[in-house]
Amino acid sequence: MSNLSTFNARLRDRLSLTWLTPSEAAIWDQIQQFDAPPHRVINVFGAEGTGKTFLAWVMEREKYASYTIWGEKLTPTLPRLIVDDAPSDKTSSREFRPMVERLGIKQIILLTRARVDERAMPAFELKVDNQDLEAFGANLFRYLHLTMPEGSFRNYKSVVAILAR
Repeated sequence: MSNLSTFNARLRDRLSLTWLTPSEAAIWDQIQQFDAPPHRVINVFGAEGTGKTFLAWVMEREKYASYTIWGEKLTPTLPRLIVDDAPSDKTSSREFRPMVERLGIKQIILLTRARVDERAMPAFELKVDNQDLEAFGANLFRYLHLTMPEGSFRNYKSVVAILAR
């Protein structure tokens, strides 16, 4: 297992709602507002390293949704399914709606880098600002006893890459 995989596993094992940064907490609140039909599929999108996967891991730890990566077998054990690295084109995204019934779940949450081109699908953009990075750094120290490295960071991926070395 690589250092990054080991670090991510260590991080994932300790997650809870208290780890959410302000931007992630806002998206979490929005997701919960669209928690029932007719919203079978929703989209959380944002650039690489903005915390989409991190938010998904928290949702899984909180028993809100099962987590999978696009291309893996879809085997949800919870009422909702998160599909990471999902395709964002309209044709592919429309294939997820019938999956909800076929899988016997309430909802699918698509994590994508670009917004899904589907007007009827609720979509929430996740971004990282300085307040989020400060909250992430505080959580790293509080829960893992790690100090965020010095430097200017635009996203979480760059911080984790340095810490995982």
